[in-house]
Amino acid sequence: MIKRLYPHKRVKYWYAYDIDDICALYSDTGLHAQTVRTWVKKGLKTIDKGNPALIYGYDLIEYLKKYNTRNKCKTAFDEMFCFKCQDARNIFQRKTAIEHKAKTLFVSGHCRECKTVMNKTYKMDDLPKLKRTFHVGGVLELYDCEASPCKTHLQADAITPQSESLNNAPQGNLFG
Repeated sequence: MIKRLYPHKRVKYWYAYDIDDICALYSDTGLHAQTVRTWVKKGLKTIDKGNPALIYGYDLIEYLKKYNTRNKCKTAFDEMFCFKCQDARNIFQRKTAIEHKAKTLFVSGHCRECKTVMNKTYKMDDLPKLKRTFHVGGVLELYDCEASPCKTHLQADAITPQSESLNNAPQGNLFG
């Protein structure tokens, strides 16, 4: 089951919300009223014990901040989060591929434990530190292969494509 994040910036600090109002705030995420009731049971403060349950905006903001950061994993500069291992892991042989898009660097590498591809974004200012920390290469260099990709059969087929000419066809009727 996917844990949803509910941005606290939608909530107005001095407003009082009932359960339906909170569901209306997060209608795009499909927040159900029973989920809000569960939050109340788990510690979301209410104004009083009456019906409908009223919740101050600042209490909701405080609860959502704790809720959204509860399962986050901090990673060091040279680590990435592995979704298969569900933890911060080092990169296999420190080999990475870097792709530049819109003032950010998308870095990908393989998990040292399970060899799953991991991704992380960095700022453009971090590029010199990335080059010092990792072995930066292309996408093909990420894989631990002993043979160079230029010596494979795929490269040879791309250089000399096979042609289908009528000279190689069997003699006789082609369709029969």
